[in-house]
Amino acid sequence: MKKSALRAISWVALLTLIAKGLGMVRDILQARAFGTTAEVDLFTAANNCTIYLFTTAAYALCLAAIPIFAQSLAQGKKQAFHTADNILSITVLAGVLVMALMLLAGIAGLLPAQQAAASSHAFRWYASVMALTLPLIVATYLLMALFQAMGHYSLQGSLSLLYNIVLCGLLLAFGAQMSVAVFAVLTSAAWVLQLAMVLPFLFREHYRFHFHLDFRADYLKLYVRTAIVTAFTTAIFLFCYLLDTHMAAPFGEGVTSAFYYADKLFTPVTTTLIYSIGAVMFPKWSEQYATMEDTDYRAYVGGVVENTILILLPLSALFSVFGVPIIRVLFEGGSFTADSSALTGMVFARYALGMAGFALLDLLAKAYYAMQDTRTPLAINAGVLLGNLLLNLLLCHVHPTPGALAAGTSLIMSCGGAALLFLFLRKQVFTVLHPIRLICGGILSVLLYVGLDIAAGIFVGLADSKIMLVIKCGALGAVGLAIYLLLMGRMLKKHKGVQANAEK
Repeated sequence: MKKSALRAISWVALLTLIAKGLGMVRDILQARAFGTTAEVDLFTAANNCTIYLFTTAAYALCLAAIPIFAQSLAQGKKQAFHTADNILSITVLAGVLVMALMLLAGIAGLLPAQQAAASSHAFRWYASVMALTLPLIVATYLLMALFQAMGHYSLQGSLSLLYNIVLCGLLLAFGAQMSVAVFAVLTSAAWVLQLAMVLPFLFREHYRFHFHLDFRADYLKLYVRTAIVTAFTTAIFLFCYLLDTHMAAPFGEGVTSAFYYADKLFTPVTTTLIYSIGAVMFPKWSEQYATMEDTDYRAYVGGVVENTILILLPLSALFSVFGVPIIRVLFEGGSFTADSSALTGMVFARYALGMAGFALLDLLAKAYYAMQDTRTPLAINAGVLLGNLLLNLLLCHVHPTPGALAAGTSLIMSCGGAALLFLFLRKQVFTVLHPIRLICGGILSVLLYVGLDIAAGIFVGLADSKIMLVIKCGALGAVGLAIYLLLMGRMLKKHKGVQANAEK
């Protein structure tokens, strides 16, 4: 990977880390203000079927639009802006129509609700309020796609900065007096702030939107097809999470909220690195595929993916062992009780086991999109979702616990990611990848997990204060990672020595 790409990835990762860190602070303040009550379960269910789905779908639209904008830029800014006008006009108009249908369904009482009749009205009201965000979300992400294609990679990382700062401030000032209903309205209205983050780039690039509809444009079929497939493949964890939440809801009050907060920690922790790499490399992959030989392109992508896996494996072990203490330190307080921490931490710990699988599915899907191949990632992700459903049904009969469902999702995603990697590299899998590095990383990560789990059982207790948890878990994690890196370095050095002797 070139130094310029590494610098860009590092900068985007830093901005993303700050934005997602603020997002985690927002979720922590939300958890302490509202806890894991039945009312919060309603808010969570409404958020899952509106804003969460909208942002995932809009991100897919962004990915589908980037190659089209990049190709248009080759013909000049004027052509790129003309293309952007058309795609924005068509997609935002479609978003307005979907929003109107959802509002009508809410008024007519047709939005699906699994809750009791007494609670279904509140659920539908939350969902209707959140449905208003759809056109805003679509416009924001498509504009981000245009500016990413023009090289403004930092926008993805900074997009939610103002949004999170304002919501954090409101929760700090009024969280104790705020109702869940008021927070739902604020969450929806604050999306205007994410759109506002795009405005400086509009002025910098002198882009002025003009409403324009051209349904005969030759790129529309590719855009729609890619967007539909990408929406499914990029949302695979979302679908698995929603499936887990739906099937775990009967386990008791607060389970839905526990999955929500676990996801709110897992997603930023996992995606900070993955999405930063994708934000920089995806436009480059689109360009390089057009100039590289197929085997060279696959080898280049394989190297990026391998390095990502080796970074995530020990982190996965670390977050899995310290899942409950992390949740205790970050979320516990106010309405978020020790029981809430135990349940949420268990779910988060199980999801953390699938970090590498999540990365494989996301990065390799983007590599396939750059090749204009949407079928392969679609087939693998469909298999992941089907496998998750079947495994969940089995676990609900054999071991019906929230943690078991989350662990099943991690297992299925890891298997799907490995399958997609082998399909992508084909016969090059053992020439592009370094099996010894991956085997060493996998074995040492398992040993790291076991060692930290034993050490945590000895040194970390339920009565420890938050400060002591930070000190103890931080020290154990630092020592564990240091030993991991030391052993990894020695094993690889020894392997290089054996290789050098063999070549002589």
